[in-house]
Amino acid sequence: MSAELCIEDRPIGDDHPTFIIAEVGVNHNGDPDTAHRMVDMVADAGADCVKFQTFRAEEFCNAPEDVYEYVSQGETRRESMLEMFRRLELKHDEFRGLFEHARARGLVPLSTPTDRAAADLLMELGAGAFKIGSDDLVHTPLLDHVGAKGRPVLISTGMAHLGDVERAVDRLHAAGSGPLAILHCISLYPTPDDGVHLRRLATLRHAFPECVVGFSDHSWGITAALGAVALGARVIEKHVTLDNDMPGPDHRFSANPAQLKDLVQGVRTLEAQLGSSAFRLSPAEQEMAQLCHRAIYAARDLPAGHVLSSDDLTYQRPGNGLPPYETDRLLGRRLSRAVPSNKAITFEHLESVDDH
Repeated sequence: MSAELCIEDRPIGDDHPTFIIAEVGVNHNGDPDTAHRMVDMVADAGADCVKFQTFRAEEFCNAPEDVYEYVSQGETRRESMLEMFRRLELKHDEFRGLFEHARARGLVPLSTPTDRAAADLLMELGAGAFKIGSDDLVHTPLLDHVGAKGRPVLISTGMAHLGDVERAVDRLHAAGSGPLAILHCISLYPTPDDGVHLRRLATLRHAFPECVVGFSDHSWGITAALGAVALGARVIEKHVTLDNDMPGPDHRFSANPAQLKDLVQGVRTLEAQLGSSAFRLSPAEQEMAQLCHRAIYAARDLPAGHVLSSDDLTYQRPGNGLPPYETDRLLGRRLSRAVPSNKAITFEHLESVDDH
């Protein structure tokens, strides 16, 4: 049986639609009004989930001298990591309104907690699952706290060895978590094409058959996400922005509103195109086969008693008769009755072997 989990009312697994997460992250730039506009953008695009990050800058980043470098609005910028995250932080009490707004728009609201207080807040808000970012995959105290909530957990695997993923999975299970989804992820922003490594999805599916496998995408465009779905990813997470020219560390490589719509539509089209692995003809293709396959026809008027040779046969559409692979069963056989030119030949036209 394939791995499966359910977040609120959304089943996720091989037999269900791909769960598409639009990752707002910090692209609201610390402005709750922008965050609410992004909720509407995500809903309008048709994604399943809008995701945020719930953090306190001082809790995980307390060294003012640490500098973060990124490209924004065409320029390379350097700033204190602590000051950057302070500027991008949403207050805890602002998440309640965002979660309510998301649910009102038919979205599943999720967030990534970076500390116990954030996880407790999300539990209070009724989060249907938790997301662990790649940076906290090795943060076992946080994994223990989140796992003890008993909810499904999605974990990203950027910057991780397979052993790190195994330890995180074991730790979450031991703490009592719900089912897990493991998201292949490369923590490069943006990820170059030759660094995406989509074939790792197969490695994760083999190593963790009890877990749903997905893809957290930091590459340009939507090609990698579509490729991941084709390779079996059941969860797609993609950073989104209202405008790629907004200031901030993640906007330039995030999906804008038009790209997010293209991603959602592309995934749904691809799901229909993937279809079934079974070699069975649909009724429509059976009709087409009848029209386009050839059958064995008389090449000329053939009298009763005639012994068939290859010169007597032609192969024509439609396939309303014996298929060409039955030719060997006709050669050397005697006709029991005449067959007009361009008439399909069947076994009923032949004398039985017992007649002579």
